[in-house]
Amino acid sequence: MQKLKSEKHVHLTESVVRKLAQNRITTILEFLHEDSDKISNLTKLSLPQVLEIRSDILNKYSAPIVNGSTLFNQFSKKKVLSTGIVSLDDALDNGLPLGFITEICGLSDSGKTQLCYQVAINCVINAENTVLYINTKGDFSAVRIQKILEGMGLSHKDMALIMYKIRVVFIWTMEELIELLQKIKNKTIVIQNLSMIILDSLPCLMFQHLGDSNKTGLAYLNMMVNYSRYICDTFNIAFVCVNILTRWIEHDVSDLEDEEETVSISKEVYLERRNRCLGKYWQHIPVTVVILEKGQILMKPNGNNSQVISATVVKRNNLECYHSFTIVINDLGVTMQ
Repeated sequence: MQKLKSEKHVHLTESVVRKLAQNRITTILEFLHEDSDKISNLTKLSLPQVLEIRSDILNKYSAPIVNGSTLFNQFSKKKVLSTGIVSLDDALDNGLPLGFITEICGLSDSGKTQLCYQVAINCVINAENTVLYINTKGDFSAVRIQKILEGMGLSHKDMALIMYKIRVVFIWTMEELIELLQKIKNKTIVIQNLSMIILDSLPCLMFQHLGDSNKTGLAYLNMMVNYSRYICDTFNIAFVCVNILTRWIEHDVSDLEDEEETVSISKEVYLERRNRCLGKYWQHIPVTVVILEKGQILMKPNGNNSQVISATVVKRNNLECYHSFTIVINDLGVTMQ
């Protein structure tokens, strides 16, 4: 907490601050916690003067008071952005929430990037929207986007316009990501009709900071979250963050006893545990979480095979839920099964 200083208030003179420090009241928090009558006796200030100082400090440092109707109006303005995938929109209560962070998570090769491609295309195809696609893996495929658009039967002119509205930027470090978000926040970088930011993916930037004893990675993650939340709320856009699901196999040996012969038998048990990356801090950041899992492959005679993806919405609008559905990934992009 900040230190008490004489310039904080007209009654907080240097002599008053010195008397408070002699009684181990050196910070604003300690001043607020202390009894007003005791402070008045220590500093020789009148009780109304002490209460005036307390009131001024609370007005400066407390969160603004918002009544219920104002808060309801703020939330009622929040809308959703349709993904263009009916089953996903139904599971997400009509689409991605605007003003908040959404997480798409899954094991490696579970279709996370393919889903992001499709959502980006659907967002801009029939609207004056722009998508900022932040790629941290260096594997963004414009060819894949083009093939999906060709499968829709679009002309080269329409394809060029759609691909132009998907702005791609390559980021390699958390410092670069924070700098980019800061420039968007300060409007140093202005993207017309920005409706969604896709970050694919965040763990690629954070892995280099895992195990930091100085908590540098956590500090970077906290800054990224604060900037992202501000951008989402101020510009009323959707923010999609790709995360990775990890698998942990735990080996357990349990003893089974035969009741008749009392023979002890050791049975090996393997338990699988799956965790979302980025630690405990991140678990409460996204308001919506979609987990993808690769399913079976649908073989076609013409060789145009499809990959079935099982998707589950485990968190929606900050509430736990369990809404499962399936999607299919093929040359035409992401479709319903």
